[in-house]
Amino acid sequence: MDKIKKMIMLAIPMSICNFRCSYCYLSQRDACYQGEQPVMQYSPKQVAKALSVERIGGKAFINFCADGETLLTKDLDLYVKELVKQGHYAEIVTNLTVTPALDRILQWEKELLTHVEFKCSFHYLELKKKNLLDIFAKNVNKIWQRGASACIELTPSDELVPYIEEVKEFSMHHFGALPHVTIARDDRTKNIDYLTSLPMQDYDAAWSKFHSEFFQYKKSIFGKKQTGFCYAGKWSICINLATGEAKQCYGGKKLCNVFAYPDAPFPEQPIAKCPLAHCYNGHAFLKLGMIPSELSCEGYGDIRNRTKTNGENWLSPELLAFFNTNCSEANCELTKREQNRATIQMIPYEILKKGISKIKKSHL
Repeated sequence: MDKIKKMIMLAIPMSICNFRCSYCYLSQRDACYQGEQPVMQYSPKQVAKALSVERIGGKAFINFCADGETLLTKDLDLYVKELVKQGHYAEIVTNLTVTPALDRILQWEKELLTHVEFKCSFHYLELKKKNLLDIFAKNVNKIWQRGASACIELTPSDELVPYIEEVKEFSMHHFGALPHVTIARDDRTKNIDYLTSLPMQDYDAAWSKFHSEFFQYKKSIFGKKQTGFCYAGKWSICINLATGEAKQCYGGKKLCNVFAYPDAPFPEQPIAKCPLAHCYNGHAFLKLGMIPSELSCEGYGDIRNRTKTNGENWLSPELLAFFNTNCSEANCELTKREQNRATIQMIPYEILKKGISKIKKSHL
């Protein structure tokens, strides 16, 4: 059985979007919706060579996510296909309304499509306003018919609360199950707070109606400072798809250009201690084992999947099994001494220098 060797987050610096959701992270930034395609400095084949199974040492979970609507990225299907052809597994974050781009992917052989999951962002109010609800539902079912995987994910916004029963009815009819519920973040705050004006008791009461394991897990880690040793940067990496420039994690330091020298060893430098208020995308990073001490029984596949009323799963058997492995199964953990050394390497030089000076003075 395939096991996840690395988690690779491919960020696409493309802000074009056909939606204007009130809770969108993009809209919270000073510069947004520039409407420009990124200049891709490396071809699909060059990216595939740089992220080859041989170089990585195994098969990877690869997430594709743009600042705007991911399926509006020019030639996205070519990049995804080259990586999936190697045996990697892909997750594409999308509002699922760009049908031509979706259809190009769904034309692939079923053997490739079983390795592809669409994280379908269910922006109910935007879909309703633009008369695209039926298109969204049709595309979800088209994905399942072709043997790929689709996970329907709802963002809990205050404006959507009056429509909850309507959303549930629509979902049961079209998806055979209720959507999963994520948590909207307020990226403008230092502590990355909940994006809601509701009292937490009312917030929980409203969104718990969806009985989403995904929501319950995200609630359990939201606002929780992670103190365990983190392998992000070693077992995972964040890469700009347009440039190849890589970082350890969202709050980590720059590593190198991963695409520029595909024959060089793959960069591996663990972040050691999380610098953020809480793990930014912990539903993936923690479930996939970046902090082994935080692993729980349910896997990433379990909290992404739903079983429909007809007994079928949202995720293909191959992808569900892969998503339920984690990086600690396919990688060796560092010894305590190696962890200490990695932690010291991550301490900024100025702080480390002050600490050494204090130690010297205390021994005078």
